Amino acid sequence: MMFDPHPPVDDAALVASIDNLLAEADTARQRAADQITTLNARQAALEHHPHYPGYIVGGMLHERGFNAGHLLAVLGVHALDWRDMLARLADASVDDDAADLMLPLRVVCETDPMLEVIGERLADERDLLKHGRIDPFWLKRPKFGLGQAAMVFGLEPRHADGYRGLYALPLAVLRRGLEDVAVNQRDQQFGAMLVPVIEAGGERLARIGQAAFHRDAEARYLADCARFDAHQRRHCDRRWRWKPPLSRQGHLAVTTAQAKAVDLPEARTRGHAAAWLGDHDANLRFAKEES
Repeated sequence: MMFDPHPPVDDAALVASIDNLLAEADTARQRAADQITTLNARQAALEHHPHYPGYIVGGMLHERGFNAGHLLAVLGVHALDWRDMLARLADASVDDDAADLMLPLRVVCETDPMLEVIGERLADERDLLKHGRIDPFWLKRPKFGLGQAAMVFGLEPRHADGYRGLYALPLAVLRRGLEDVAVNQRDQQFGAMLVPVIEAGGERLARIGQAAFHRDAEARYLADCARFDAHQRRHCDRRWRWKPPLSRQGHLAVTTAQAKAVDLPEARTRGHAAAWLGDHDANLRFAKEES
């Protein structure tokens, strides 16, 4: 709307002008909400990028302290005989969550320097090296580099949930699964067993992986909230609250309003948006259900 440079002639005209502005703002907000819904539907219809499993697997490892220095060792453990790999996992001493096998996996990668030699040989055999060295892009983006081992052995986007599920299993259960598929596999490398054991695990293993992914995401979200709360306690500056709302606040507000069948907020500032989201228990993905 182009603003009229001339002031309203009377109070009634002023009220009408304000009403028009509010109506236009409401229409624009609803139009934005509809656009978000449309874009979400389009995104859901898209297939995953071919490198999706690499980023997913690498992200899982990176979240547990793996970095560029682990790239070759991660490749190396995937080249081990699966029985050797499980024996190493069993011997790895970890005080943290026993249901997360990625924690002892990091111990395995950090305690045997020969794994880097094995990993470099595998990378060379699979033409993954650049001029005889690790791809510089992997070093720059270690999440992608850490996921190369999974991609080398044929993981596809549809295997991602099952892959996460493998590392959420007790070691004895993982062993039984590998034993069952090993009898039909010529290649006994741990990496070569991944796709067969994931496909044998089917929907049950995928559901275990989905639940583990959810726990991972909830842990990240709660940690982020805790960091923000700690920052707020340490710093009295509240100027952020008067800045314009963030786009991610708007997206979360739309999904929350749709899920709860409530009106979208009139989030005039970032602080207003944060307060509304907090009052409505957003992020709903991690909200506790009332008993």
